[in-house]
This record gives sequence, structure tokens and C-alpha cells, in this order.
Amino acid sequence: MISPDGRGIAYVVSRSVVERNTSVDELHVYDLKLRRDRRLSLVHESYSNLMWSSGDRLAYIADDPATKTDQIFALDARGREQRITAGRTEVMDASWAPDGVRFAFVRRDAVPVRTGAASFLDGFAVGDNAYLATKAPVPAHLWLVDLRGRERRLTSGSDWSLRDDLPSWSSDGRSIVYAHADGVAYSLRDRSFVERVDAASGMRHALTPQRHFEEGPLYAPDGSSVAYLYPRDGDPANESEVFTVAAAGGEPRDVSGGLDRHSEAFAWYDSSRLLMRVYDRTRVRLVLGRTERAGFEDVSTGEVADASIEAQCAARNGAIAFTGSTPLHPDELYYLPSASAAPQRLTNYNGTIAALDLAHQTEIAYASGGYMQYAVLTYPPGYDPHRKYPLLVRIHGGPNLSSFVAFDPFYQYAASRGYLVLAPNYRGSTNGGNAFQHAIFADPSVGPGNDVLAAIDAVVARNIVDPGRIGVSGWSYGGQMTTWLIGHDTRFKAAVAGAAVDDLVVDYATADDIDDDRNSLGSSPFAPGALAQWRTASPLTYFERITTPTLMFSNVYDVRVPIVESYELFHALRDRGVPVEFYAYPTSGHLPSGPVRTADVYRRWLDWFDRYVRR
Repeated sequence: MISPDGRGIAYVVSRSVVERNTSVDELHVYDLKLRRDRRLSLVHESYSNLMWSSGDRLAYIADDPATKTDQIFALDARGREQRITAGRTEVMDASWAPDGVRFAFVRRDAVPVRTGAASFLDGFAVGDNAYLATKAPVPAHLWLVDLRGRERRLTSGSDWSLRDDLPSWSSDGRSIVYAHADGVAYSLRDRSFVERVDAASGMRHALTPQRHFEEGPLYAPDGSSVAYLYPRDGDPANESEVFTVAAAGGEPRDVSGGLDRHSEAFAWYDSSRLLMRVYDRTRVRLVLGRTERAGFEDVSTGEVADASIEAQCAARNGAIAFTGSTPLHPDELYYLPSASAAPQRLTNYNGTIAALDLAHQTEIAYASGGYMQYAVLTYPPGYDPHRKYPLLVRIHGGPNLSSFVAFDPFYQYAASRGYLVLAPNYRGSTNGGNAFQHAIFADPSVGPGNDVLAAIDAVVARNIVDPGRIGVSGWSYGGQMTTWLIGHDTRFKAAVAGAAVDDLVVDYATADDIDDDRNSLGSSPFAPGALAQWRTASPLTYFERITTPTLMFSNVYDVRVPIVESYELFHALRDRGVPVEFYAYPTSGHLPSGPVRTADVYRRWLDWFDRYVRR
């Protein structure tokens, strides 16, 4: 986060603590005038939601050792820390008011504490919650607090909640915008829209006619308009675009539509231009778009192919701060003195890694399904163009994500073991425009599967791959693609499927994001005549065709892709004598949690391919 006056950049450095299988954060401020970095010596292990006041004071959300919850902390003019909020429930998101003395913040409602026999009256009505829920979901609402810690509730209601977005203040400090979700369960939060609340009276008003899929609203610096994210034409299968609407409400305008590229992050550069992060082929572009007329301007990120921005990444003087990686250097902090300047790298935390003999990457193009598609190919260190190498296919999840020509630890690890690593961007990926992204609608398996095979064929045609040594793998949707492919193609010597969506019907019935499943296929599987379509698209339906040795992973308490789906496929393969191993980790979350588990998963992943593919 860059300070409004453009003098300092606040950022967080995370360091692994393997003995605890976790990461510990450090809070830093880079002084752009002195070109000096300073670590703030504080007692916290996690920092998020960094906030500059309209002056030069800094606040943030951090773990509170006293209450064991996340709260707002601020530094005074002398650099002394002050806890601003307190309470049984943690602060989720916060924004500093223009007056410098108030914060708007989001917290979940507190649940009354019951004792004795009443503590066992804990039955709750099941709705669209995930199958591991142990209580009814609780709404999150907006509060105000001043520098003395005096809190005031601003919104309430048991049937709606704020999305996990930053509340955004108007320039005069009189109103706040946020995304209002009609529903409390995670799976119903597609029912969200931009709403404005008066900071004095608590009166609320919707800003647009839409009542679905709006998120991430931010006031313009002059308070004249509000920008937010919304899918093109209101179709959740379409790409996400940046829209603006007058602060008083009205008809919205699509700012990024002319780019025909997916955008999931933006920031106000000034009151008439938006800085947008868009996906394009195998890199991320930063683009300036005007709010009142057509026209776009590329912001140079140099060799950085995966630039990330925050809401407060642009200063009043036009400077921009962002983080990003190049193909041969992991994430660092970068600085642009202006939108037309060349980027300057300010940190070198990962210089030791960058100094290693790393694998090089390239973009490859190929045609499939009427689309020109782009994949990332990573070569082993010391690559010899006269040799033929084993090929490891790593399919990204999402499906609305993309693979970039940027530093990736898995690509580097696999390449160091002597593999070519192919990361295809199949239809449904966010890198090829709206038609390409929408093409996955009602076709979550066949079309994307054909695209992955086309990418493999394109690399094999280069005469650098041993076609008898190809393995396929992925996590989440990438795992789904993996188990789908081994049920439809016999070229693979081994497969690795992490948290794979193997049974779409079970996934809909038990996961926490059933709205995504429903929006992907157009209806509930239990709508009249719909069940057959869901079964046909599920990899588990074709278990009898699978003969590929398969390694599987899942977290026991994963509610995004419940472990029961992996158990289904595991028994389907083991009972038929197909070589299969399944490792479950006794933790929650959708990905391997912590550096130790991540390293263990990657080691087992590559050992499996060494056993069946590289030999």
C-alpha cells in the first residue's frame, strides 16, 4: 500500500516457520525519498488490510495476543501502536475514514454464550451450508470506531451480510459503500449488490438496478462515482469486468468491456481513470481505463508477468506500487514513479532463489475448439533440444484462473527433476476473452479436456517429448480434469489428482460453493431432467475405463471439494486393481496448509511420477 503523498510503501513479508508449519508476517515500510526500508518491530504474527490515513499514519488488522482475535491497530505520529477495536469476534475488513479519526470495519455478529444444559440446545436448521458446518452461519455487518476505541454499529439484519470486501468511504466521510449479500451462507453470496449507507443515520440505498454478482465497490477519490466488479451482461459464466456508477446511483457503465479481458482487481488511479489488473494470454497486464470515454493505456511492468495490485496502490502524485514475479525471480516489491515510467524493483527477498540455476519458460500457442489457446512450457535446467524428455502436465484449477509465464515453485521443482512441465490454459480460463471463458458453460469436462489434449499434442509435435512418458495432474478443477482425462485417454503413464471434483452431484450437495456448481451447469442437478447431465459430466461416471496409476490427495475437513469425492474414486480404482494411493491430511482448507504439508505433497507428487513416468 502506497501512502497518499507517495512517500512510503507499507507491505508485508512472510517467512516460513517449519517447526510450526506456518508463516509469520513482518510489517515493513519502504521510504521512497530516502530509499530505505524499515521493519516495524511489533508483537504480531499476521498483518493484513494495511491502511494509510489521508496523512502519513498507518493502520492494519493484526492478531491481538490478548483476545486471540484479529483487531485493528494503528500507529501514532511517534510510531507507537494502539489497539483500536476489541471484542469476541474478529475484524474481517476495515477502511480508514478521510477525517483520520474513524474506521469503518466488518465483523460477524457475536453468538450468545450458553452454559449448563442450554449449551446442548445446539441443533440448527440446515440450508445451503457446507456439510461440515456445526452451527448456523452468522452474518457480518458494518461498524464504526474512532481512535479512542468507541464503537458504533451501523448495519444489522439476520437475513443478509456484507461480502468479504473492503468498505469504502466517500471523500467527504459521509457515506460508505460495500457489497450487500442477500443471504448469510457462503454458497448464496452470488446474491450481492453495491449498497451505500449513510455514516450518520444508517440509511441504506442500492446504487444500481442489479441484485446479483456485484462486488468490491470503491469510491473515486473525489467521491463522484463508485467502481465495482460485475460479470458481463450479468452472466456469471462471463468474464468479470470493471463498472462504474454515479455516487447517487443510476445506470452503470462498463469501463473494461472494450478490453475483452477478465479483470478481478482494480484501483482508482485518479478520479477519471482506473488501474485494472487483466489476464492476457500467459501474463497479467496493468491497464489504465477512462471512466467517461473509451480508451486504454498499458502500464509497463517490464519483465514482471504476474503483477498484483491493492485498492490503495496509487498515490496522489501518480506513483504506483505493486508486487510481482518474473519467470526467474519470485515475488518482490516494485515501484512506478508514474504510469508511463519503467518499473523499479525495491526489494530482493528472494534473490537467493533467483541466483539458482532455474528452469526457463516459454509461451506456446495452439488451436483447439475454434480458439487460439496459450500454454506455459517450462524446460528442465540444462535443457538439450536434441533429447526427448518426460512430460508432466499440470492443469490449473478454477476453472476461471490462468497459468502464467512467471515464477512458480512447482514448475521449478518438477523441471529440476528432469521434466518438461506443461501448464495449459483450457477454455474457461481467464486469459482469452469473454467468448473463450464462457465456452465452458454447461460443458465442464469434454471441451476443456479436449483443449488439454490439444496442448499436449502441440508439445509432442515439437519432437522434444517422449510420448511414452507423459503424466497428468492438477488440484481442484485441475484434479477434476485429471480424473476426467484418465477415464477417456490411455496415453498417460500416471496421474496425480489433488482435491478433485470427481462427483459433481455429491459436490453440489455437500460443498460450501454450490452456487458455483449451479451457475456452471445452469441449474441444480435435482431440477427436472438435469441429473443425467451432471452424471455425464462427472469423472466418477467413467471409473471402469481408468487403468492409469493414480495418486490422490485431500484435506479431511475441506468443504470446497469434500473428501468424500476422493474416497469414492479411491475405492472405485482400488476395488478394480488399478494402482492407487490416497493421502489425506487432517486439516481444513482447500490447499495443503503450511510449508511442511505443501513440501510433503509436492514430494509425493513428483515421487509418483518418478516411479511411473520418468523411469
